[in-house]
Amino acid sequence: MKHLPRGTIVGTKREDAVCEAVRLTYRGYGVSLAYIGEEAKGLREYVETKKELRRLIDMLGIAGRSATLLLELSRIGMGVDDELAFRQLVDLIREAALYGITIMINAEGAELADSLLDAYKRAARLYPSVGITLRADFRRSEADLAEIIPFSGRIRLVEGDRKDSAAYHRLARKAIASGRLVSLVAHNEAVYRDDRILGLQSALNAEIELPREMCPDLLDEAKNAGYRLRIQVAYGLPGLNR
Repeated sequence: MKHLPRGTIVGTKREDAVCEAVRLTYRGYGVSLAYIGEEAKGLREYVETKKELRRLIDMLGIAGRSATLLLELSRIGMGVDDELAFRQLVDLIREAALYGITIMINAEGAELADSLLDAYKRAARLYPSVGITLRADFRRSEADLAEIIPFSGRIRLVEGDRKDSAAYHRLARKAIASGRLVSLVAHNEAVYRDDRILGLQSALNAEIELPREMCPDLLDEAKNAGYRLRIQVAYGLPGLNR
């Protein structure tokens, strides 16, 4: 899964991720969970990935913890069989809703941008809690933001591969001004400091999402400052689809 630092990985099993999520929520943090691995190839792997994600949702729900599940739609069929991917997305949204867990569609490559946006809009008409990630390094992102403003659910913003802080902050300001809930993803301390200097984190509808590897002192500093914090946690291995 792109846009997640290696330090977010807590182990190879879903139990590892759920235990860490429980620990973090007990400390007062929100959690974004991801199951990582290479892009699935073929119907069997698409279905197996969806089954693993359902098991993760159920385990997290039984543990009594809410969280956000970061989902790459390509791993459940998007780009090969878009209708299959959408059906599996809906199944995961329904299961997650039973436990108060949010599905967040994660950003992927430019070749999937149209398909991801279409899937989000279809799902959001039925399930308002579903969220979507926008990449600031895509020129189309400001137009995409304008297109999704009428929907609900959280908007998650990442810098992307081409680091452009000006584009990221411009997109963040527009997203926050829309009144939608916004997650500002800061993969390093420099981005976090920039967001703070610009006052983006203090908006009532904004939260900051930080990697698990971020130094504890910085996490405590942000928490003590009253910012709403979400911590990234991932599990799995490259090429693993169990």
